[in-house]
Amino acid sequence: MVDDSVTIRQSFGALLALEPGVDVVGYAEDLDTALAAINLNLPDLIVLDVKLRGRNCGLDVLQYVRQRHPGIKVIVFSQLNWTPMRKSHMEAGALGYFDKGTEFQQARDCVAELAKAHAAEAFRREDRP
Repeated sequence: MVDDSVTIRQSFGALLALEPGVDVVGYAEDLDTALAAINLNLPDLIVLDVKLRGRNCGLDVLQYVRQRHPGIKVIVFSQLNWTPMRKSHMEAGALGYFDKGTEFQQARDCVAELAKAHAAEAFRREDRP
């Protein structure tokens, strides 16, 4: 969970942790702590805000993940819902871009669906001879 707001990190992270198959493994508030947490935890999914500590560097985090850890999925959860911002993050490889003000439930549902898909894939891998 990468967001400059401690309230969002804690509340949305706690809400996501209630979903079956979802374990929140780390929190970050800026570019440096995000990259360190990603490299340390190697999460399956990152919930990413666009604006971190006064800068718009969510795109930097997304591009880093796409280059260094292409298997990690990223969804954007931000209050910055400008069409060009949404487009640039989707083109950079985000699986979804959700507005904190109007698409809270959709973001939660997306995480839940990705957790189900991940669990199903892990089960299929274990079931192979």
